[in-house]
Amino acid sequence: MSSVRTFDFPIHASEQSFARVLAASLPVAAIFWSNRLNPDIDGELKSQARALAGKLLIAKINAAENPELVHRFSIATTPTLITFREGRELARAENISATSVREQLDYVLGVDRQPRAAAKEKPAPSARADGGAKPLTVTDQTFAREVMQSPLPVVVDFWAAWCGPCRMIAPSLEKIAADYAGRVRVAKLNVDENPRSAAQYEARAIPMLLLVKNGRIVDRLVGALPEPQLRAHVERLLRAA
Repeated sequence: MSSVRTFDFPIHASEQSFARVLAASLPVAAIFWSNRLNPDIDGELKSQARALAGKLLIAKINAAENPELVHRFSIATTPTLITFREGRELARAENISATSVREQLDYVLGVDRQPRAAAKEKPAPSARADGGAKPLTVTDQTFAREVMQSPLPVVVDFWAAWCGPCRMIAPSLEKIAADYAGRVRVAKLNVDENPRSAAQYEARAIPMLLLVKNGRIVDRLVGALPEPQLRAHVERLLRAA
């Protein structure tokens, strides 16, 4: 939409309404929360919504009630604050505190050049909002942040929807993501939707697993390996210098 009503309070968004929120002419800050939002964070969001009315939209999304949005935006844990400009994700900060909210809002409004809180508050585990663990979807835009700058070792699955062997190893990767939560991050990159990363990391045959630690590629595996072999490679990744 070309214009937007001025809100001086955080709005509650859902799977049905969030597309309209992103289509607004203003930058958007969306907080994904579950169970109970920390009162300090909630209070800061309300304060910022009043101060920035007409400049920024603040949206609150209950992760438990909106699983499609959780999946779409690869929400690993809550609370997570994602900022958008012109409908595109600009930055995110996981496990945020009340003091970091303003930094994120300043960044999306162009006051700060770097999203400091996004870098310093990213948690190690790849934990789901519902308390479990799952592979994290990464894209050309998020690959550097989620993989190369990850504080945890990362197993990246380069895959495609039409790839039979990719589907074969998917359950094994789901189990590994759950069993190694907090120690290893499992990420998935669709090569059809993200050709830049696929080309950069030479994913000529899939499934291809890229094993990364401290921003360094430790190993590259091609083909649908059995789960015991995958786990052995994960253990070696953990021991790698």
